[in-house]
Amino acid sequence: MKYIIPELAEIQTLTSRINTIQSLPDNPMGAERVVRGNTHAFAVKEIPGPAFNTVRGLNSYDLKYLDEILFFYKELSVSFRIEVTPLNSSDQLFRKLSDMEYYQSGFHSSFIRSVSSIKSGSLSTTIEVRPLKKDEFNLFSAIYVNAFGLPTFIQDGIQQNNQILYDVPGWNFYLALRQNVPVGIGVLYVEGELATLAAAATLPAYRGMGVQRALLNKRIEKAVEHGAKYITSEAVFGSSSHRNMERQGMKLAYTKAIWTKR
Repeated sequence: MKYIIPELAEIQTLTSRINTIQSLPDNPMGAERVVRGNTHAFAVKEIPGPAFNTVRGLNSYDLKYLDEILFFYKELSVSFRIEVTPLNSSDQLFRKLSDMEYYQSGFHSSFIRSVSSIKSGSLSTTIEVRPLKKDEFNLFSAIYVNAFGLPTFIQDGIQQNNQILYDVPGWNFYLALRQNVPVGIGVLYVEGELATLAAAATLPAYRGMGVQRALLNKRIEKAVEHGAKYITSEAVFGSSSHRNMERQGMKLAYTKAIWTKR
């Protein structure tokens, strides 16, 4: 069961985000989603990169839909990647992707933790973490862009595409402060029994000071309060985020294979 939960959580988190972006008047970001069998194809034309342009859940039983899914992205002129979990992997699937000129370009890790042993309010930190206010998404996007070294021209898009989620049920945004200075952000999404640590970032000058640990603590606490039974997250294998997850009791569920077009 634990090998199914992370992907289910990832899919429902992306579904909520894409549906909300798509609901904007005239769908200015070009958000689209196609579901065939257990396979979910997500796309946001005006936001390049793999965060939103990704295929989840693909398995050998859904290979009959692969041509349709690839045409979906071709029509949008969007580059994307396919993420395959160990549970969904098969010789047939990998041969088919290779025949269609896709190759395995990397790995990505998914984590899970049961909340049964966690007590709300039991996780403490010296970094202050509080809910982000609705008028602070300019600060949110500035920290995000700075933390990941992204070009500043995409900051407005990041602000808009997170601010629209503020009043959507299940989404929670947090700001981390050190001595009253904003130093990091974190996002939590809860739907039913599943909670997803959806995003987090720390300004470079404040790394190694416990900011990510504090953001993890706060979001885990809130997930418990919201009634979640499982907490999930993703990280680059072997990264500092990977290590932070494990320090907070998150367990590696599996490592996904990332496939991209040659």
